[in-house]
Amino acid sequence: MKTIYLLDEITEATKEKARAKGYRFADTQTPEAIFVRSKQVPDALITAELAVIARSGSGTNTINIDKCTENGTVVFNSPGVNANAVKELVLTNLFLSVRPLDKAHEVMSQIEVEIAKGNIAGDAVLATAEERRSTLIGEELTGKTIGILGLGEIGERLAEACYHLGMDVIGYARTQKDSMYFEQTAALSELLKEADFVVVLLPLNDQTQGLINEEAFASMKPEATLLNFGRGEIVDETAVLKALDSGRIKQYITDFPTASVVQHPKVVTYPHIGGTTVDALTAGDRIVFARMDRFLRYGTIKESVNFPEVTLPFLAPYRLTIFHKDAPGALAPLLKLLSDAAIDIAHLASERKAGMAYTIIDVAEQKVEEVQQAAAMLQEVPQVHRVRLLHNPHLDV
Repeated sequence: MKTIYLLDEITEATKEKARAKGYRFADTQTPEAIFVRSKQVPDALITAELAVIARSGSGTNTINIDKCTENGTVVFNSPGVNANAVKELVLTNLFLSVRPLDKAHEVMSQIEVEIAKGNIAGDAVLATAEERRSTLIGEELTGKTIGILGLGEIGERLAEACYHLGMDVIGYARTQKDSMYFEQTAALSELLKEADFVVVLLPLNDQTQGLINEEAFASMKPEATLLNFGRGEIVDETAVLKALDSGRIKQYITDFPTASVVQHPKVVTYPHIGGTTVDALTAGDRIVFARMDRFLRYGTIKESVNFPEVTLPFLAPYRLTIFHKDAPGALAPLLKLLSDAAIDIAHLASERKAGMAYTIIDVAEQKVEEVQQAAAMLQEVPQVHRVRLLHNPHLDV
């Protein structure tokens, strides 16, 4: 029975599916699998026993990917599964930015109090409300320009939605995209100069950290609104507060609250809820659990962050999976070792990624002691990071 350590709570449906497949959940310092959403994965948990980390969602900045790779621990995530949830939250905030609905609710709450006190007759409610709406006149999104930083699945969905709302859409990304819904620019300053709304959807890395800084704010319109649903560190906090105080921009909306921004009157903050909907959480849990389960039982890999994608039908009694350094001829000594050990190879598949390779070798009818000994010898090879020996779960071996 394999042990899964839950760093975050997961849906009950995924828990039931895991238990039905023979997994157990336990808080242990040496789990075989970790399931996480947004919490930091402690390096201390990346041990020789840890085979897989399943991240329900897209971002992996809370996982030490380099340490996982060195340890031979595969990391799965579910990119795009929360794309619609984030898109809808951004759209909600775009509408709230141009229509003062919160103030309109306050006006109606005041009227409700006056009705209760008998100051406003029932047949005069609408007339009274209309008299007070002069401060509630908003604007429309149609005809305004939105700049989208990051044209992944969320960015492309948002661009399409804004296009159909009649907005002018400018996109910014490292790779060139082909779309009828936006014009793409490689010059960030040009986008910032034109946009009424700037939406940050970029991942956090060395190139994006502090990207929206004092120089960037100098390019923006005074009436512009900045929305950050990428990562908090992409926006320089000191610079954005200075820009708000000086009237350099109109408003900052962020899904990444800090002590400084939550207290500012021109900042709207959320508790990192961008991808947190029942639909997205359920789908994310289901997808990464399926990938984790296939890896643990069959050794196959689909859409991993740090391992290459390798699939192979498991038809033999035993399977060896080898995660090793990639180099010309790197596989030859491993195969020779198996040949010298008289291991009969039934099937083989191997792929490479970022200087590493993942090889699946199915072993034909053979004594288990011989296969175990071969696995131990492979693990001693210097360029090999991890070897796993799997028994075919559908065969009595």
